Amino acid sequence: MNTKQTYTIAGISAIAAVIIFGAVAASQKNVQAQVNQNELFVAQKTGESAPDPLPGHSMHQAVLAVPPRDDGRIWDGDVTWTASQPVEIVVLHVYNSTGADDAHGEPLNAPFGNGKVAISLYKEASNTPAAGGSTHFTGSALAFHTLSGKPFTVTYSVKATALEPSS
Repeated sequence: MNTKQTYTIAGISAIAAVIIFGAVAASQKNVQAQVNQNELFVAQKTGESAPDPLPGHSMHQAVLAVPPRDDGRIWDGDVTWTASQPVEIVVLHVYNSTGADDAHGEPLNAPFGNGKVAISLYKEASNTPAAGGSTHFTGSALAFHTLSGKPFTVTYSVKATALEPSS
């Protein structure tokens, strides 16, 4: 083989490698996009509060940031926000009340769909001059909330992964 043929074969091989690598990368990207569609939730939004839709909570204000799942998985992620006033964080959890008795009581909960949700309600400590913060959360849904019922605006960025709970 002469030098010209060697360079030609090397060039064709390099081009073929780029085409194959590109096709594999593109197919992996498409597969990843399909997987992420159901397992990853990423959002950056601004929302204005409205009355909390949970029964018995209509005097409160809320913005739903991460929607509830209906497939038994739970969200695990991080959220950072700034709001027009201090807000509480609400994390909802699917709640099976069949194990509750009078001696032990029940956690904070509300009717939701065909069952109930337990409610984690907390205020993130903020060392900033503006109402806002950043926190990690794990649960069935995430919302911003005010017990006072005062309307608010919140801008947030959230990234959460859907996880299968252990049995």
